[in-house]
Amino acid sequence: MKRFAEWAIGLRERYTSDLFFRTTLHVVTLQSLLVLFCIAAFWLSLYNPAYQWYAFGGVVLFAVIFGILLARFTLGPARDTLRYQKLFISNVAHELRTPLSIIKTSSEVALIDGGLPAAVRRTFGDIASELDRVSEIINNLLSLNTLTRPERMRFGNVALAPLVNLVVKRHTALAKERNIKLKVKWDNYQTVWGNATALEQIVANLVKNAIAYTPKGAHGVVSILIQPRGDMVLLSVQDSGIGISQEDLSHIFEPFYRADISRVRKVKKSGSGLGLTIVNEIVRVHHGKIQIQSIRRKGTTVSVYLPKGLDSSAPALRHSGIQPQNEVMLDFSLGRSSGARAMMKS
Repeated sequence: MKRFAEWAIGLRERYTSDLFFRTTLHVVTLQSLLVLFCIAAFWLSLYNPAYQWYAFGGVVLFAVIFGILLARFTLGPARDTLRYQKLFISNVAHELRTPLSIIKTSSEVALIDGGLPAAVRRTFGDIASELDRVSEIINNLLSLNTLTRPERMRFGNVALAPLVNLVVKRHTALAKERNIKLKVKWDNYQTVWGNATALEQIVANLVKNAIAYTPKGAHGVVSILIQPRGDMVLLSVQDSGIGISQEDLSHIFEPFYRADISRVRKVKKSGSGLGLTIVNEIVRVHHGKIQIQSIRRKGTTVSVYLPKGLDSSAPALRHSGIQPQNEVMLDFSLGRSSGARAMMKS
């Protein structure tokens, strides 16, 4: 009797603390109840044919209830875990911002001292640069955390041209430092249906990548184009940089993935590896399409297709007939239930 009590107490503690065991027990119990109910309904209809339709209706009703309970017991823990994970990421990111800001401010204040030795100055400069990179990673993590809850994003008509101009103005100093020319061109129609903050992130990440992967001092060009394409608006960012290999092209949307550019000179080796992941998620939330065309040592073109604004009435333009060497496209325009269609060419 004592051993049975110990076994019962241990089972209860395991049920309370072990999420996998508790979920398994719930599923087995529900399945057992469904089987028993089906057997009872079968015997009832067998001995009394007048109750066949009642038995059939009862089985259908119980199956629906069983499905709802099964989804609740199996998906509930995963939903709670995802919510706690999002909360953890958000809290950690916000907590890290304060000490990082203090360290960066102290480093920048130290750099003001004109009497610093060159080696010490380089060290403080490297610290400030790495702190910028860490801050970028934190901001990207917070962005991804927000994008997993698209129901909180507010959508409306967004004019792309002013948004692009703002991003270009923000990156002009970096482009001049690397001797890269920024070009912007748009047609009369450029209004899309989306979230302004998220769309700004798309432009910022694409422009930053284009500048970073264009060799410094090579008189590179980064061109941003906005055009209507049928019922969508094309946002294109083209660079004359190092290009992307076929192998890397199949992984560029993966979080923290960065191509190996250790042998490439005069290319800015920075970034968090989350830029294109965020772009991909934003395009997915907006039910758009993203296409990347690249030729090694000649450049890369990223084309993002976004739904037009509610007052759209512009005619469609023909696509260019140029075929790139490497290409990947993800299409989210068919709706949430359809998923993404991926296409690769070489």
